[in-house]
Amino acid sequence: NSLMNCCHGRPHFLIIAEWRNEMAKRKYGKNIAFMMEFVRKFIDEELSRFDITCDFNHHIIQRYDDMYDENPEIAEIIGRDMGDIIDNSDHLTDDELRDALCSPYDLVIDIINGKAW
Repeated sequence: NSLMNCCHGRPHFLIIAEWRNEMAKRKYGKNIAFMMEFVRKFIDEELSRFDITCDFNHHIIQRYDDMYDENPEIAEIIGRDMGDIIDNSDHLTDDELRDALCSPYDLVIDIINGKAW
């Protein structure tokens, strides 16, 4: 599965386990954690396209202010970058949408791990 290589060539379950540990240490908060888990489930084919396209903006509206308080840079990446990809995804296949979401997803992981910004 090409999606297994999305996150720096490492399986998502390893990335998300490390990420959860970092979240606990760095206290990025439950709202960012929720949104990253939501996107991860779609990338890993545990969540349908219908669910991500219908629910993503609802969750952003509900959580954005709290995510911004947790980490403004990450809130912008999730809200703006991932949101734009999902909002403009009508012409993409499910796999293309998953692949497109990997770049901002990886960037958030890198920020959390101190490898970006």
